[in-house]
Amino acid sequence: NDTMAASIIFGIGLVGMTLNLTGVLLTFRVRALRTSFGRLTAMHCAADCAILAIFTTWCAPRTYFQFFDHTSILSRKIGQVSLYFWFVTIYSQLFIALNRFSLLFFPWIYKEVFQRRTSWLIIFYATICVGHFCVYFGEGCDFYYDGESYLWVFASTPCGNSISFWLDFAFGCAVCCIVLLLDVICVANMRRSDAVLGGSLTSREKQLRAKREMRFLAQACCTGLLFTLMLISFHVISRYVSGVWPTFVTTTLVWELSHLGDGIILFSFNSELQRALFQPKLLFSFSTITSRATHTTRVS
Repeated sequence: NDTMAASIIFGIGLVGMTLNLTGVLLTFRVRALRTSFGRLTAMHCAADCAILAIFTTWCAPRTYFQFFDHTSILSRKIGQVSLYFWFVTIYSQLFIALNRFSLLFFPWIYKEVFQRRTSWLIIFYATICVGHFCVYFGEGCDFYYDGESYLWVFASTPCGNSISFWLDFAFGCAVCCIVLLLDVICVANMRRSDAVLGGSLTSREKQLRAKREMRFLAQACCTGLLFTLMLISFHVISRYVSGVWPTFVTTTLVWELSHLGDGIILFSFNSELQRALFQPKLLFSFSTITSRATHTTRVS
């Protein structure tokens, strides 16, 4: 059982790390993604990759070799770091949605904040995540991986129970709902624009715009639902199952799979990334991948 659990954790983590790291590299290589959206997406993928690295290099070995010092200072701090990157993924998702929303409704904010100050924006919400991170320095506010039961565990203390429900579950679900709402508003606005421009668009252009809008909404919905369902499974469903494996599946495994799934969603809904994915040599060449991955432009 230990070997099987460790192998599952390691295998999923390795695949997810590879996929998300490729996503980070491609956001800097694909010309169409050299935007604020691309930079925020890169931050999102990097945080996914960091979490999966913890699963691969910390959880899998501890499960395989059965290290039981899960309440040690190192173990608790590793858990704290994993939650820091979890909040980075949540805030990245939120600011990606705000990026799209401001582009459509507040272009001056988009230009001044998202387009011109993308790096400062990322530093801003990464700093907010440090605030979340610091909460776990409180007495009894621990989060750690238990290699004996294959579970990530919040401390059974008043502080542990509070941060588990309010900071992790409630806050995470609230952000996912806000992201979904913003994206639905964006798609509705694009549909209204289509109606206004209807007379000046060809049937082919209308089909392309409709396809793009549906892909956009589907990606947003998939990402939001993925994290929401993960939180529900981790904090709610796991309470109604018994046994090591059912609990492992509804907590540790679904958390890891959500970050693997995040990378899969990114590639599934971005044609530029899909085309570049099948030409790995472009990742390491001194060239910029244009919207057609078979054509490159030399970087001076």
